[in-house]
Formats: sequence, C-alpha cells, structure tokens
Amino acid sequence: MSLDRAAQLVAALEQTTAEISNLLESVADAQDWRPNGEHWSFRHVAAHLEACQTECVLVRVRQIAAGAKPKFEFYDNDGWDFSDRDLRDSVREWRESRARVFNFVRSLSPERLSRTGSHRTFGEITVVDYLKVDLDHDREHLADLKEMLGERARPPSTAEADRAPSSNAARNRKA
Repeated sequence: MSLDRAAQLVAALEQTTAEISNLLESVADAQDWRPNGEHWSFRHVAAHLEACQTECVLVRVRQIAAGAKPKFEFYDNDGWDFSDRDLRDSVREWRESRARVFNFVRSLSPERLSRTGSHRTFGEITVVDYLKVDLDHDREHLADLKEMLGERARPPSTAEADRAPSSNAARNRKA
C-alpha cells in the first residue's frame, strides 16, 4: 500500500509543482510585487519554496528512509532575506530539488517508506507522511498565489489609489 500511496502523492506533487512553477514564471517580470506590506512577494514565495524543499524536505525524507529515527522541529524560514534570489532561479532550483526527492522516493522499498521519524508538530512521520505534508504546503501556496494574481489583476479603486505608495521602494519593504 505504501508504494501505491507514495506514487499517488508524487503524481499530485508533480502536478502542483507544474502549476506553481507556471504561475510564478508568469509573474517573473514583476517578482517583487505583493498585495500589501504584510504579504510576501512572488520572489519571496519562490525562494521560500526552494529553501523548504532543499533544506527541509529532501534532507528529512533521506533521514527517515535511512532509518535514523530523526527528531524534527518545525522548519521555518519566515523572516529570511531572499532579496538576492531571482524568482526564475528559485523556481528552477525548487523543481530540481523536487525531482531528486521524487526519484529518491521512487527508489525506496515498502520497508524504507514505512520507517519513521518524529516531528514536533506532526508526531510520528514516515516518508509517505512527509510527502503529504509537502503536498498540503503546496496547496496552501497555490491558493495564495491564485489570490495574489487575482488581486494583481484588479484595478485599484480610487480610494486605494489615493492610499497606494507612490514608489516601488515603499512597496518592496520587507514584511
């Protein structure tokens, strides 16, 4: 069963990877746009996804499958400065890291897929469980990106235009 479930989750992750990549690449020329000063920019979302995949998911899935019985804290890169990261580079590196995760998971036996680690938030967690966490993370960001694109497409009302910052510097402040 874990092989089937892993294959289903990898297929779903491949789909969300394509959707998120396409959305982000469609706004690459406006990578610093964000709906307000409290929200992440497109650049930040792309860099966040890449960092999560490379520094968290890939490493943790390998540790679990190795049978190391790892203990994990909640991974958080909120507040990081991603201003040096180009959106296109982040998306490319995210996709590459994802491909490594997918290939690794496809190579695992049912026994290795069922090995566990311990996560402070999620409790006992297998490789398959971690894929589900990653898929849920994708779905949250996909919904957020769609909402951002909707907000970006709306013409500002007169009142909003009067309140809007007049320079990109104000809009690009760190949240």
